[in-house]
Amino acid sequence: MGVKSKLFDKIVIFWNENFKFRLGIFLLVTIFFAFKFLEKFELSIDMAIIFVVYMFSMTFHEIAHGYVAYRFGDDTAKNMGRITLNPLKHIDLFGMIVPFIIFLCGFKFLIGWAKPVPVNFCKLTPRKKGIFCVCIAGVMVNFILAAVSLIVLRIIRNGLGIDNNIVKILIYIYLINLLLGIFNLIPITPLDGGRIVYFFSSGKIKKVYDFIEKYGVVIIIMIAYFVNEYFSDKILIMFDFFLKLTGTNLGL
Repeated sequence: MGVKSKLFDKIVIFWNENFKFRLGIFLLVTIFFAFKFLEKFELSIDMAIIFVVYMFSMTFHEIAHGYVAYRFGDDTAKNMGRITLNPLKHIDLFGMIVPFIIFLCGFKFLIGWAKPVPVNFCKLTPRKKGIFCVCIAGVMVNFILAAVSLIVLRIIRNGLGIDNNIVKILIYIYLINLLLGIFNLIPITPLDGGRIVYFFSSGKIKKVYDFIEKYGVVIIIMIAYFVNEYFSDKILIMFDFFLKLTGTNLGL
């Protein structure tokens, strides 16, 4: 048992310390799924809209973290140029590859992540309130963007067909931001929900989170797979309910 444990620890250390190895594995998996599902792949205006909306939704999410941290006294993100609308400053390679893989796998939902905005929580004043506000800021911005898109849809919907590109953009802004907001509330680090639980928990719970954080991405993907398999239809019905208030629907 001890030998197996040591071998496992060595594998984990090797994985965490070798970026190029991880990148190679992700690329190989991506290429595998790309070839496997290539015949189903069709470039469309909808895919282009989804990609752009997704990228900028993640950008606004990260800007919110950095800006709120700045308002509470931490200028780390500002000094590193991370409070910017330039998505290239926020893109994480793995966070962009994973959505591509799961899209090819037939998932009904996109999951992914941007490069976390650096925050020095020790500089936040008042500290507890600052930590909570910084952690929740990205989620709140996603929910606000989703709500604004619904309001605009309600205003302009009359006379515009579902195939109108403006309507499509607003629908995708709503869907992607609502999903990002809910997804980031999952209490698993490195997601925002996990950060909130971590910072306001006792030492024992923090130790559990310290252990599982290195496997956080794997756990998140497993949760996404489970939700996609067993709850995706119910979630889409819920999303469609709010969309119907604007006179639009997902055609479920």
